[in-house]
Amino acid sequence: MEEHKHIKDYIVDYLLEDEDEKRLDPVLAEWLAEDESHRKEFDLYKKIWKESHRYTEPEIFDPDLAWEEVNKINRQKVYLRKSWKNILYAASGVAASLLVVLALSFMGAFQKGSEVLVSMSADYGNRSEIMLPDGSLVKLNVGSEVVYSYDPKKKTREVDFQGEGFFDVSKSKEPFVIKVAGGLNVKVWGTSFNLQAYADDPVIQASLVEGCIELEKGNEMLRMKPGEIAVFDKETNKIKQIEGVLSHSYGWLDNKLYMEDMSLSVVCKYLERWYDVEITLQPGLGEKIRYNGVIQEETVTDVMDALSRLSNISYHVKGKHISITSK
Repeated sequence: MEEHKHIKDYIVDYLLEDEDEKRLDPVLAEWLAEDESHRKEFDLYKKIWKESHRYTEPEIFDPDLAWEEVNKINRQKVYLRKSWKNILYAASGVAASLLVVLALSFMGAFQKGSEVLVSMSADYGNRSEIMLPDGSLVKLNVGSEVVYSYDPKKKTREVDFQGEGFFDVSKSKEPFVIKVAGGLNVKVWGTSFNLQAYADDPVIQASLVEGCIELEKGNEMLRMKPGEIAVFDKETNKIKQIEGVLSHSYGWLDNKLYMEDMSLSVVCKYLERWYDVEITLQPGLGEKIRYNGVIQEETVTDVMDALSRLSNISYHVKGKHISITSK
């Protein structure tokens, strides 16, 4: 049914109704009856709502005043309904325990006079997204974590980040600074960009779609223009621009991996993160084999089948472990 596309609107409306007026909309009732998984998802949303109220005192909750503290420059007004829609939409598809943490963190942002703190993570094998209190949207790739804080006294927006994410940062005169492993700071203005900053990768890569960002580490600084790609080498502490196809750097948004003379060992690192598996390579094989092209497969075995057709390798799967050898 067409209404299924907007089912979260019906869920939010139900949760926001007074207890003595709660009733199931016919569309919501039909959706719940379609599949047991729908009932479980609905129960999960109700759990978030119930748990968060245990930690929030309604009499001190002033959404209009809170939003003014978070974003005085934008002068955005927010209502209780909009706040809970942000929470519930961000919650879809995430583990129950993490959902409760997200809800409680978000509600903590509206305590009068307190610092805003919101966090979200995506485990290996999963992706997620989060709407920050300032209106910025962050799409998280697998194995990523973002912690957002706003200090009303210093009037600064700061993000501790690791992993990979696509940021769409709202414009504001208040600074937006991302801190990543290796001591690199990314200063952001109203901007869209991809940031790859896994802790165990030797480099951090930023790909700017629009707006302006500045990479800074000690005396090293680079201000980027739209369409540019830059990397920070953790070993040398150097920042430099590199050549490349901009859209390929965030192909993960479409579940695509673009390989440009990419070694098998690097390909396997992506697969381990994307599919939450462990891959063992025959010694010496990882750097010997290289690939060009793009892969977009549904399962890790589909990917391995494609790689084995492109190169002289064979693989064996046992549970979440994959071993790769030459044919």
